[in-house]
Amino acid sequence: MGTEVDDALLARRCREGEAAAWRELVRRFTPLVYRVVRRMLPSDADAQDASQQTFVRIHRSFGSYDPARPLAAWIARIAYHVALRRLGARADRLVAPIEPDALGELAVAPAAEGPESRETAALLDAALGRLSAQDRGLVMLRYREGLTDAELAEATGMPIGTVKTRLFRARAELRRLLGPALQEG
Repeated sequence: MGTEVDDALLARRCREGEAAAWRELVRRFTPLVYRVVRRMLPSDADAQDASQQTFVRIHRSFGSYDPARPLAAWIARIAYHVALRRLGARADRLVAPIEPDALGELAVAPAAEGPESRETAALLDAALGRLSAQDRGLVMLRYREGLTDAELAEATGMPIGTVKTRLFRARAELRRLLGPALQEG
């Protein structure tokens, strides 16, 4: 495929089994897929596995793709759900208890580079781990990937009102979990 083709034509060619089209789709959308799954999953290895699994699902699911809708959003939705399933399957191993003493120490620790910032990141990760897999995914995509509410709705298949409600509740839960760390000493 020497020239850049539009997404609908690329998807149609993939559906028809054209190998060059499939290679182009993988080349074009690998960065998007990897960003989505990496923002949700705890390690690079998990993200690589989820990326591969996403492309397998994309290949199997072309029959459900609506060419009137953006291909990138459809692909992001599949990646989101692959990562969400992986998070749900690993939820027990990902959740680390948050020690109240550690939160108290964080409240008085100065903001700095180095061990304190790593400790802060670890506490935030632990708090995120306490959220449901779906809420954790929404928070990660919103604040680490920078997706808007509308983009989240498209990527997750949720109504925009549901996205806003879930984000509101997830932020409230994070405030509750990290309350001592957020209070000024």
